[in-house]
Amino acid sequence: MKPRRDLVFVSAGLGLDGGGRALAGRLLADGCAAFARERGLGFEILTLDGSEPPESEAPVRGFEDHQRALAMEVWKRQVRDRRTAFVFDLLGLARTQSYLPAFLRAPYLIPLYGIEVWRPLKWDRRRALAHATVLFAISAHTRERARPFVPGLNGAPVLPLALEDRRPEGAVDAPLLGRLGRGFFLIVGRMDPRERYKGHDQLLEALVRVPDARLVVAGDGDDRHRLEAKAAALGISDRVLFTGFTSEATLMELYRRCAAFAMPSRGEGFGLVYLEAMRAGKPVLAARDSAAEEIVVDGATGLLVNPDDREELRGALGRLLDYPGEAKRMGEAGFERWRKELGLERFRERLRPLLEKLIG
Repeated sequence: MKPRRDLVFVSAGLGLDGGGRALAGRLLADGCAAFARERGLGFEILTLDGSEPPESEAPVRGFEDHQRALAMEVWKRQVRDRRTAFVFDLLGLARTQSYLPAFLRAPYLIPLYGIEVWRPLKWDRRRALAHATVLFAISAHTRERARPFVPGLNGAPVLPLALEDRRPEGAVDAPLLGRLGRGFFLIVGRMDPRERYKGHDQLLEALVRVPDARLVVAGDGDDRHRLEAKAAALGISDRVLFTGFTSEATLMELYRRCAAFAMPSRGEGFGLVYLEAMRAGKPVLAARDSAAEEIVVDGATGLLVNPDDREELRGALGRLLDYPGEAKRMGEAGFERWRKELGLERFRERLRPLLEKLIG
């Protein structure tokens, strides 16, 4: 009989303030913990920033953002215990493996999220990927865009992400919701000058020609003031509301009250916000030729557009607004697709064989 391998999960941080990256990490950590329980394996979490996932029963050790200390701990464990396998939730953390000789290197897994592998990689990242026991991409789109920079991805499986099954944090902002009412378009995401691919600019420009449409922009970031100024210059400030940071509970209510979710982004490796909208039973407007094509069924659960074609984008917004019955049917179909194909249990089912390979 082969000796049992315990699992060690290595993360940059799993706190609720860590955005989509931390959410993906919590999802992966949860799947690993469930697998370890089923197989009777030991499971421990090491986090760079010391943050812990909510409701986790696994032991967590933090390193106060000392990357060298975390790397040393990962190295020591491999030298000391040959019965351990590692799951890294970020490629950057897995660089520690590139410095170890093969006879010391434990089996390890790396997920591919998107932008971190859509560009030329430094040698330590390339080496970490080349020697990984298991790689998976969160979408076929991510895998295809990574091919020029990560050789040997032909056999890498695709493991779509899911949403956590827990109560939303924070209190509902009732005054904000009272000002908004219902029937608006919603976009959710960080506004960063380096992430202008999300579609905020295109939506504002298209909104000019959809006079009855309102847009709620949830999130914050350094690019917010520029976008607010652009809305004013376009003469649509009275129809665009920037909420700033909102609690999870408030955000869930925004999804419930919107007419449709609209984020025609070309830069998402997957797009958890599309799942959040589908869970709320809302149609999704997203970009064609992007990862959204693997989530949104065009004409059935939402609409796919070329975000740079302002007329097509305007027409899609008008269609969702002018035909509420069709939009409602799309939202209902999206909810069913999320429930059956993109839920938490499906994620765990798809993850299990990858972890079996890792510990095998």
